[in-house]
Amino acid sequence: MDASKEEASADFCPRSYQLELFNCALKKNSILVLGTGSGKTFISILLIKELGHQIRESLKGGSKRTVFVVNTVPLVHQQAAAIQQHTPFEVGKYEGSMGVDYWTDEHWQNELEKHEVLVVVAQIFLDLILHAKLPLSSVNLLIMDECHHATGSHPMREIMRAYENLKQHSPEKLPRIMGLTACVVHRKCKRREVLKYMESLEAAMDCALVTSVDPETVLKYTTGPKEKVICFYTESITSDYQETVKAQLAGLECDIITDCFINYKARKQIKKKVKNIEHIMSDLGDWCVARAIKYEIEHLDETEGMEEDPKIREILKLLKERLREVYVACELKEKGMANPVEHITFKVKRLLEIFSKCNKEVFGLIFVERRNTAKILYDLLLEIAKQNPEFSFVKPSYVVGCNSRPGIDIRLAELELRKQKETLENFRKGETNFLISTSVLEEGVDIRKCNVVVRFDMPQNYRAYVQSRGRARAKPSVYLLMVEEAKVSEMLECIGVYREIEDSLQYLCHGRNLPTAQTTRKHFAEDEYIKPYEPYGPVGPKITSNSAIQLVNLYCGKLPSDKFTDNLPEVVEEVKEGMTTVGIRLPIMAPLKDMIYGSGWANKDLAKKSAALQLCIKLHEMGELDSNLRPKESNDDSLVEGLVDLPPEEPVPEGTSESGTRKRRRVHAKDLCYPFSNEHGGSYCLYSIDIKPFGQSGESVTIDSSTCISKIGFICKEGLVSSPFPLFFSKWGDVMVNVREVGPLTDLDTSLFDKIKKFHRLVFENLIELNENLMSFDPEKSKWDVFIVPLDFSEIIDLNMLNEIYSFDSIKPVMLKSHNQNTKFVRSKFEDALIYPQYGIPSNQMYYVSHIFDELNPCNTFPEGKKGYESYERYFLERYGLEIKDKNQPLLEAKHIPKELNYLKKIPKKAKEKKGNLVPRFVPEFCGLIPIKASLWWQIMCMPSIFHRLNSFNLMHEFIVKTKITSPAIKNEVLDFSWTKKFIYELLGSSENTVPIFLDRKKQEYIHPFSMLHAFTLKEASEDKEFNLERLELLGDSFLKFVTGEALFLRDESYHEGRLSQSRGKLVCNKTLFRLACQKGLEGKIAAKVLNPKKNGSIPGFRIKPEFEESLRSLEVPHDFWHQVPNTVKDVGDLKEAVFALMSDDASKDEKAEKKGSCYNPWTEHEVSDKSIADCVEAIIGAYLLVCGNEAAAAFLHWLGVGVFRDNSLLMEPKTVRTARVRKECAQDLTIFYKKAVLDRLEKKIGYTFRDRSFIVQAVTHSSYVNNQVTDCYQRLEFLGDAVLDYLVTCHIFCRFTDYSPGQLSDLRSYFVKNDTLGRAAAKGKLHQHLLHLNPKLEASIDKFLSILHQDPLGEELNTEDDVQDCEDVEIPKALGDMVEAIIGAVYLDSNRSLKVAWQVIERILGDLLNTSIQTIQLNPIRQLLEEVPGEKQVEFVKGEDDGSEKSTYVVKVKGFGTFTASGKNYRVAKKKVAAIALKEIHNQQAAISQLPQLPNPPSSF
Repeated sequence: MDASKEEASADFCPRSYQLELFNCALKKNSILVLGTGSGKTFISILLIKELGHQIRESLKGGSKRTVFVVNTVPLVHQQAAAIQQHTPFEVGKYEGSMGVDYWTDEHWQNELEKHEVLVVVAQIFLDLILHAKLPLSSVNLLIMDECHHATGSHPMREIMRAYENLKQHSPEKLPRIMGLTACVVHRKCKRREVLKYMESLEAAMDCALVTSVDPETVLKYTTGPKEKVICFYTESITSDYQETVKAQLAGLECDIITDCFINYKARKQIKKKVKNIEHIMSDLGDWCVARAIKYEIEHLDETEGMEEDPKIREILKLLKERLREVYVACELKEKGMANPVEHITFKVKRLLEIFSKCNKEVFGLIFVERRNTAKILYDLLLEIAKQNPEFSFVKPSYVVGCNSRPGIDIRLAELELRKQKETLENFRKGETNFLISTSVLEEGVDIRKCNVVVRFDMPQNYRAYVQSRGRARAKPSVYLLMVEEAKVSEMLECIGVYREIEDSLQYLCHGRNLPTAQTTRKHFAEDEYIKPYEPYGPVGPKITSNSAIQLVNLYCGKLPSDKFTDNLPEVVEEVKEGMTTVGIRLPIMAPLKDMIYGSGWANKDLAKKSAALQLCIKLHEMGELDSNLRPKESNDDSLVEGLVDLPPEEPVPEGTSESGTRKRRRVHAKDLCYPFSNEHGGSYCLYSIDIKPFGQSGESVTIDSSTCISKIGFICKEGLVSSPFPLFFSKWGDVMVNVREVGPLTDLDTSLFDKIKKFHRLVFENLIELNENLMSFDPEKSKWDVFIVPLDFSEIIDLNMLNEIYSFDSIKPVMLKSHNQNTKFVRSKFEDALIYPQYGIPSNQMYYVSHIFDELNPCNTFPEGKKGYESYERYFLERYGLEIKDKNQPLLEAKHIPKELNYLKKIPKKAKEKKGNLVPRFVPEFCGLIPIKASLWWQIMCMPSIFHRLNSFNLMHEFIVKTKITSPAIKNEVLDFSWTKKFIYELLGSSENTVPIFLDRKKQEYIHPFSMLHAFTLKEASEDKEFNLERLELLGDSFLKFVTGEALFLRDESYHEGRLSQSRGKLVCNKTLFRLACQKGLEGKIAAKVLNPKKNGSIPGFRIKPEFEESLRSLEVPHDFWHQVPNTVKDVGDLKEAVFALMSDDASKDEKAEKKGSCYNPWTEHEVSDKSIADCVEAIIGAYLLVCGNEAAAAFLHWLGVGVFRDNSLLMEPKTVRTARVRKECAQDLTIFYKKAVLDRLEKKIGYTFRDRSFIVQAVTHSSYVNNQVTDCYQRLEFLGDAVLDYLVTCHIFCRFTDYSPGQLSDLRSYFVKNDTLGRAAAKGKLHQHLLHLNPKLEASIDKFLSILHQDPLGEELNTEDDVQDCEDVEIPKALGDMVEAIIGAVYLDSNRSLKVAWQVIERILGDLLNTSIQTIQLNPIRQLLEEVPGEKQVEFVKGEDDGSEKSTYVVKVKGFGTFTASGKNYRVAKKKVAAIALKEIHNQQAAISQLPQLPNPPSSF
């Protein structure tokens, strides 16, 4: 057991005073005052367990939660681990680096429901309370660690303010409170003031202070190090080097303050930076000067990014540049300092003396006041240990607190926290022995026992003194306070006061009563200057003056921006007669444009809080804050409030993929068309089926119903519609099927109907080879109400055949039991006959007689190649023990009847049988006859395909009729898989002027059901490579994005780009489309799988026996095993063993199969992913758009419910284009901006002159250009222009590249609309010259991009803003592409929403780029790799470890091909490179395999 585990175990051994204080806390709200190491956490655990019965149920059911509040991030993980280890409860932990500020309400609900004890940083818990995610009334026990922080505006005190509010309104819902602290007094004070601070803390916490009545016992377990004061000499002489640097810094400070008109706040920041450097110089010495300057430079970026005032940001940038100049000189000077020991202060030398007196087993903490001191002292000690052998045992490390300011990058916070954890872990393991820390380790954090604690800087207050001393937990240990010689007396006086305070607390913390209600109320009333905003009542969510500023920053952080925009509010102060009034204006892209002022206050902070609160109230009134008073989330249903009536959604089961995704697959019932369904009444009609050959002739079998004596037909309910459609055979001739209505069946009596049913049953039992034990013929309970019938040449039901078949119990092949049948050969029986051998292995295989050999008989010589038998007679006798009675009967030539019954799929013809291959010959005497002629049976074989096609066709017709968008008439056109390609060809001819012709095309009033079926067919059910929804989906997706984007843009001009994107994203996301599609019943009409009648085809009149279906479902047998249930299974009792044997056998055969299908009835149900249903919706849009035009596509969206809310339609409402001016009073400035950006020349470049110049001014205004108060920045126009561009480019490639696959079209579209392409187009047209912005880094980035284009126009992929952390590394600024899209949007609006005019401008801007083909663009190798090696876990991408170099690395593992590695300038580039390498290697391996010599085919057998 290591040291840390031993300490943990000791902390949880019960002690008498712990039980004493536990009982006290159980009776009343208490603050436990105990020293470090006394086991306060153990008492907390006892109380959590004791009240644990209150937290065991669901929050929704009225249960509660226990909350443990801490002050620092490390304490979250430490306390959570302790509670998890010693209690059986589910423990959740929450701190800023986890990104909790950006969690959705749903995420929080799941977390709070799942966990019973929450360990949380104070600020996060305060947010949960204020936004009503976890109100205090839902908490049973609130534990506050280090509760002495509950002063001022600290989050702990604000939590207790909420507690006080609840106390006034619902005191019965109050949680039990327990505070933990080692020092009641938080600051410097006199002994006589101790009681005042105690009472103040008690009032804040509504608790009584309590400590043990047995202090002697407590002292045995708390720390008691020996205290020493270590003096060091004052630096009497400053080095020349430091004097020079100080002079440079003073000059720099003076220049900036003098040259720039700056306020007090900016001056203060500059002075602080200079003082930080000077402090390090005087505190640590010459060796640290350059590092001190470098530290400030590195941290100026963060300071600059968080600054609200743009003028101050510019000043900080100037300061950074000037500091760099000083740093360069200091760095050169430092290189001349050989050993740092010679260039340090007396203070550091004294610290080294302390080290020299320590042995190598010592572990120590060094407390410093500043973050920069910790980092630079660490660097110094590391170098000293490296260069001086006597200090080589010193292995330093350092820890500083995580930056918790709002707006800090979560990734940086996570990195900082991870480094902190690693540092503490290394210290625990002994890999480092001296840990330099700021105050972050003073309180509570569990670190290893230390022998030495050094206060390098004096403790600033009683808390710092007590807490840092408590870190010396080893026995023996020393606590060393380093002090300048001149300040020794001051230090000793302070220590004396601190010890007096300790003594006072020992006797004052006994027998105390809870503060009265008046006391606590008065305590909080003293600083409640500004009333909180409580729109939902006193116990609902609220915004306080203290939380308002944070909420404003959070809101600004969620506004859309790029790397070159700091989304910070503008803050102005006005002082009149000693009263300060603050105004706040949100960034330019925010919908609230006005400056919002608070009330006047003498205190500036209160004035700012007042303004922030007023701003939050305004945002809530505008709908920018949700019902919890938080910025609306991108996946929040409130984003589509008033836009769509979404059906209720079922909760997502745990472990199940999110709704609307490809991984979320659900089982749906297959739909049946109206005429085929038995769920309604109606009379029967008789239908005849004409089957005629088409295409190539000369096949061995050609089905032609017109040449047959009998033909097949069927009866079903009236109303069936049809068009001619083809069927395809691999060996036989293809046919065209035409279904015609003969007329109603008026004379269908019971007797005739029974004969029809039996004919239908016997035929399908043989055709499908049904397992009669599993399936039953049950027309009344089967959904299908359609039956096949034989027809004579006059298309009347063939009663003779019905009567003949009615006499049979089965027409399946049966084996010969004894050879006693009539052996006389009757030729007519075997002409056009179906036969089967009655010997050998039992089989259902049937044959059709292709020839009768009158010249051959059983006595003839057996064929060559089958030596060993003299004749057919000897063969049957010796092989099967059968004696041929009729020696003169002719032999039969018969060919296999194919088992395949899906003839809908267009497949290549198989090679004809080679000459010399003998067709099997049969002896009639040993053959059974099927009582149906082969010519009729060939027609019957087509019936599953015909019924499948007719059902799909009629479902589409019913859908078209139901939508009422187009004419329901049916045109007698032949179904054509390539109809879209022919449609485009007829539309365009040889013209390449694609988009204008497409936009001006004549809209049809009719859409063929087969064209609609195209949109309902998934790729995995495709009957032809072109016949699936993917191509139409591409077109529909772009139109959907455009039409909804435009409608949202025009409906509400207050929506910023982020809100527009989020609302549209929510409105048209797969999840929404899926829910709306299911509401309209589209899921059952989708063609999800290729037809296989035996495995998944609907079999008219048949159904699985209910007891078997119930059993298969209860056993969760995958659907792909249902048809494999053996015929030997007679009842349900035998089923379990049989199916498990099947599944085990299958698993052993297919080791790669990791996952089998879901359990459902494959004949009546199908499984479809949510995304596939959403894709189908987009394909339907595409079909309507292509054939019937924009209005029809929009009408379908209206019918579906997209944008429909309470009968108000977003897409159908009138659309009005408004001017881009947001402030009419500043209209005169519009001309100034127009001239300033030289926009008349931009108009010439794009070939369009604006009627309303506000549009083009807005299109060139970057979000950093705050001087433009006339219009918005370009972000809203960018949103609209992106949708217009995407739609028109999709129309262009859809029409022009008809031979491209959907994947290629998608790649080409992505190329045309991506930021790289648009940025290059903008640079080529010099559009960037007109961009209005106020960001030097953006200017530098544009220059860098232009330089790259000049040097290497077709170079490797460039760094985008998403690829890099620092904007200085951006190689192609997003602003260029955004401006292009904004210009397109501006043209579209100014031209009164003309897509043709917008396309002309697009052609002008993109130019020759629009002629780019798929062969000339770089395809995405990642997608190519995933497509070429499909399947789960076949391709695995892994990020490489960060080795500190500038390159990023990616590894890809491809199953069966190996592992590949590549590096690039960022992870995106590296991932693409490694995918390309893997693809190349796979192609090489496949090429090598294809060149191997082919093995000869084995000889064929008879």
